[in-house]
Amino acid sequence: MTLVTPAHKAASLGNSGESLAAPPPRSGEEAWPGPCGTHPLHWEPGLRLDASGAVRGAAARARWGRDSCGTPGPARFRGKGAALPGGAAMLRALRRRWASYRYRFVPWIALHLRHKRRTIRYVPEKSKDKIISDEDVLETLLKIFKALFINNFSRQMDFLALLPEIKSEYLKLLTIQYKRSKTTGYNHQSQNIFNPEEVLFNTLGFSITRDRSSLISAGTGVFVTKGFVPKGAVVSMYPGTVYQKYEPIFFQSIGNPFIFRCIDGVLIDGNDKGISKAVYRSCSKRDQLGPFQMSDITWLTPAVQNPLAVGQYVNNCSHSKLEDKAANVCYQEFDVPEYFPIELKQYLPNITYSHDMLIPLRCVVLVALREIKQGEELFSNYYTIVN
Repeated sequence: MTLVTPAHKAASLGNSGESLAAPPPRSGEEAWPGPCGTHPLHWEPGLRLDASGAVRGAAARARWGRDSCGTPGPARFRGKGAALPGGAAMLRALRRRWASYRYRFVPWIALHLRHKRRTIRYVPEKSKDKIISDEDVLETLLKIFKALFINNFSRQMDFLALLPEIKSEYLKLLTIQYKRSKTTGYNHQSQNIFNPEEVLFNTLGFSITRDRSSLISAGTGVFVTKGFVPKGAVVSMYPGTVYQKYEPIFFQSIGNPFIFRCIDGVLIDGNDKGISKAVYRSCSKRDQLGPFQMSDITWLTPAVQNPLAVGQYVNNCSHSKLEDKAANVCYQEFDVPEYFPIELKQYLPNITYSHDMLIPLRCVVLVALREIKQGEELFSNYYTIVN
């Protein structure tokens, strides 16, 4: 049996493969586990543990203060009391350590899974882990990326001049689009430009955005702001730098709440601040080929050009007893094929840490587990059990 847990945000892996300890609480505060089993090392999308006890998947998140499910987990005990005896202080320190570590201790997880039924998604085997096929994922990405490309066609002219055949193809698509909208006198220089959320709605029938989570003190969440998401649709992407399991990520992982670990040990750093941000920008500039951008860097800013690239802000609340707080999306890994159109790579929110990699670019998409209506927040699973 393989245990697959969702993103567990925070302590990630260095070259040695050992998890980093979560940072200690601030002075005058004590970390205690919340009623839903939350903790400094908050497990989220896709972590996988096999029978040998090896961690096989997921992303890591550590939430301090209230966790993503809104409970005060690890709850803060704010005390100003007098100094404790040495023995009591040591016990408290050990308890803090255990509260951080136990969610990486396979036997403890196995014993407590039965208490967390709503945090678990079951699949019969690894091949059934994917909700939709890779072909469907690729079709969706190409559809929205082409729409974004055509929407801002005048900005693409510099490198389309180097690709006359592709330019001709997109001019035909743009002409068809204008005919469908009953627009006459086509002129791509004077086209109307929609914002990315409008393009997403016009193309896939829904739009999403980042906003304050509906969960108390959970920070930022992701909401469906318009339309509805059908079951099985790609609703978001998890952006970030892609690291192979042997590549250095020690310093980027310190205090980083956005490390996602895939089933094969590949890590995606979705942090849009600090060292992680600098690394991603550097890798993106490194891979740029003249006017051709090989990745999207706008997800690092408030104004994203790929409106799907907000998946790192999806909260986990699958343990909730409320139906509207149960998981409505799950994480699915997708390798970008070699034949992916070069002009559309500018919308891919991922890039490899190493330049000389001959393996496909890893992306992670979020797929709807059910129909998601306007105004709903996206929530993911904690664990997936592959039996």
